[in-house]
Amino acid sequence: MGIINVTPDSFFGDGVLGSKKSLQQRFLAARDMGIEFLDVGCMSTKPNFMNIDMLDELNRLQYFLNNMNNEFKYSIDSNNVEVIDRALGSGFSVINDVFGFQNQEIINKAIEYGCGIILVHRHPLSKNIHEKMDYKDIVSEVKVQINKEISRLINLGLHESQIAIDPGLGFGKKLEDSARLLLEIESLVGDFPLIVGYSNKKFIDSASLTKNNLLDHCYNSGVSLVRLHLDK
Repeated sequence: MGIINVTPDSFFGDGVLGSKKSLQQRFLAARDMGIEFLDVGCMSTKPNFMNIDMLDELNRLQYFLNNMNNEFKYSIDSNNVEVIDRALGSGFSVINDVFGFQNQEIINKAIEYGCGIILVHRHPLSKNIHEKMDYKDIVSEVKVQINKEISRLINLGLHESQIAIDPGLGFGKKLEDSARLLLEIESLVGDFPLIVGYSNKKFIDSASLTKNNLLDHCYNSGVSLVRLHLDK
């Protein structure tokens, strides 16, 4: 799964907002890497990010839609109901909400469209997605917390077949906790597709694996999709 940031302020410096050439380069890179699924975000969620106006996020999405390549499948990385609705109505097939589907309106959209969702782990006591939380056993606690959230969403009307899970590496976790979670990612493999995003995050230096070894490690562990930045 490739990452497309339709922003001017991505932490990786790969935002394509306002540059059709950069966007086309991302599509070419995805094709060269054998990527078929692209995750599109129109608001940065890097540490210390600032929320943007809903109309600004909608305008960024519309810019992408106007220049979209239909050979790929798409997910929308957003917590904005209007943005999600426009994306799903324009052919996107998955909602990726890094805030953990705490908004009932977003859940309702997933039910309405029957689309897939990516449930990103978030500690139940965190005040924001980047608040560093304390864990005694990161692997077992994340597993328990994700399973509780899966049950909550199913009880609210989502079907099991719509749900994929993401351990939220780098979100609200200390470097060593994210590194351990990645190295023991096999422990989270189960009944739901598992998606992992470690690309260009600081904690991977603690994982003692090269870029290629990390990818092999994930797929050998049973991970379904790995989110990767596209070469610039």
